[in-house]
Amino acid sequence: MRYTQYELAMAIGLTTDLMNKRTEACTEYTLGVNDCVAMLVEYDKALRGPKSRAELPFTWGGPIDFLRSLGRAGYTAEQYLESCGYSIVKNKRPLVGDVAFHGGALIASPSGWLTTTETNKGVTVAKQLVFFEPKLSIIARPIKD
Repeated sequence: MRYTQYELAMAIGLTTDLMNKRTEACTEYTLGVNDCVAMLVEYDKALRGPKSRAELPFTWGGPIDFLRSLGRAGYTAEQYLESCGYSIVKNKRPLVGDVAFHGGALIASPSGWLTTTETNKGVTVAKQLVFFEPKLSIIARPIKD
């Protein structure tokens, strides 16, 4: 079963607001607090509430180190997303609410792919959302329990 457009929009809005508030409270970009991976975890929590399984019991030093840390924890990025309740989008055709990894974590919103910036400016549109995304390494869609 899929989430409604309303549920996805609400989760994206809550996540954006939370991450922007965190960024305002930080004097600098802080991994695990106001970075793109923390945004992905908060998005899952906003979407699923207490049923969220998106916890990260490790720290990381950037996007590449995040993927290495996932590997040390026994996951590929795909396996981690599947364990959190996402299905991998093999045809590379994203919908609003999907998440992706491509040099960092992204969330598909009506205005484009959202991510955070290392310049500590909060959530921003990283690129336009298009019908087919061949350059994104992983796209995953949340599955409603």
